Amino acid sequence: MRVRLPRFLQITGGDAANLTIAAAAVAALTISLWLARSFETPGSAAGIPVVIPHHSAALLTSERAHVRDPSVGQIADGFIEAQQREISAIRQSAGNFETGPVPTDAKGLPLRPGN
Repeated sequence: MRVRLPRFLQITGGDAANLTIAAAAVAALTISLWLARSFETPGSAAGIPVVIPHHSAALLTSERAHVRDPSVGQIADGFIEAQQREISAIRQSAGNFETGPVPTDAKGLPLRPGN
């Protein structure tokens, strides 16, 4: 990756406004990268109950869709049933997620393809 700041300054004349914009862009990139790298994902299954609102929003969207095509309606109906099953399964096993910390010698699951 080549740094293009010298070319940028040559094109823009290097006036104060453009330098301020360039500095703000560099600062925004630096802060964004730091935030992305310092983000901690929930350990173990602690984040599982958090997905209920996500599934609920998808469920509501599918239920409120006004579909005229019967084949699309069948897909939406199948999606609604699947979301309801997933939400139910998460709620039923929510107590299992709060049983305590994961043992330090516990093995993690292998990454899924594409990760």
